[in-house]
Amino acid sequence: MNPFYKKEYSPVEVSELIAWFEARIDRLPSSLVIDAATETDDLPRTVKSYIRIISKGVPNVSFCGYVAQLMRIRSLVENNLAPEKA
Repeated sequence: MNPFYKKEYSPVEVSELIAWFEARIDRLPSSLVIDAATETDDLPRTVKSYIRIISKGVPNVSFCGYVAQLMRIRSLVENNLAPEKA
């Protein structure tokens, strides 16, 4: 289970998360292995898609998985665990 997942996120948490990505969208790695079952070949596009989705649905519990996934991605990027594909 994603350690960042919870059933509800505050609007402040979501706004801060979105702002973090928007400030760095041009510096994100091009691709990322997020976990054993999840990989993206276009991380900036994936992040933009998730932001578009959560901007419409938070705090709806149906969208919390997207928020958790963005939090996981942020953690990987912050810790330089985001290897680009060769």
